[in-house]
Amino acid sequence: MPEDRLVEIPRCNWEEWRDLYKREWPRHELAYNLVQNYIDWSKHDRKIKDLAIYSLNGSWRENGTYVVIDRIDMYVYTLDETLECLRRTLMLVDWDYYHVLPMCPFETLVFDVFRHLDVKVFAARPNYMYFLSKEQASVLPVSVPVGLSLTELKPEHARFINDLWPHRELGSEFFIERLIRWNPSMGLFDATGQLLGWCMLTQPGVIGMLGVIEKRKGYGKLVLTGFVRRLAELGLNSYASVLVENEPSKALFTSLGFKVLGRVNWIRNCERKLVEWKSGAEIDYK
Repeated sequence: MPEDRLVEIPRCNWEEWRDLYKREWPRHELAYNLVQNYIDWSKHDRKIKDLAIYSLNGSWRENGTYVVIDRIDMYVYTLDETLECLRRTLMLVDWDYYHVLPMCPFETLVFDVFRHLDVKVFAARPNYMYFLSKEQASVLPVSVPVGLSLTELKPEHARFINDLWPHRELGSEFFIERLIRWNPSMGLFDATGQLLGWCMLTQPGVIGMLGVIEKRKGYGKLVLTGFVRRLAELGLNSYASVLVENEPSKALFTSLGFKVLGRVNWIRNCERKLVEWKSGAEIDYK
């Protein structure tokens, strides 16, 4: 039997690959959104730097198993309920590098692979995944106070947002700017053009980067409401990932009608050699 290997899914097959996740809609909607995201992004850049999209032995048609590595972000998914194909795929990943698995629904499997390969966990942060249908979002009232406005963010806002982001790291300003340029976003501005609140859509179609310059002003709820309304206009359901201990954010999403779908985990491994992107762990590089 041939050895397992990671095989890239060619761009000419992405539409067929995407459509695998239409089954049992919207159960696999985030996987569908992720593929659609890169289909859309490929129209901006046919050769996106540091992007690799793999299946196991080229078998993506069989069960939709994939590993997408986009700079430090790694997205994994499978339609195989035994998870065996995904396990074999993860065993082939080069874990010498630092990766972030955002909103990972397969934490038990990932940690098992880490133990087998002696990969150290730098951080694991459980989150709740929230959901609001486009039908619900489309009827939410939005009342913008006089002197304020809701409109899309611009690339020049990336540095300002990154400077205030508690999770900023090497390359995160570029990450934010790319989302602003290529994905839907929303900003709340005052009459002078000062940015007061913001959020944007991440690769799997999950609301991210929700932030404000000042708390307890209602800015967060206003920009979030405007954004989910905008997503509904685009035909998109709204998803959000919230830390289990973040009570204010949980209350905010609940107040808009979001419901919890389940738990996911943001997992970061420790790199095992000197690399450009680092976890921040104390490592004695050989």
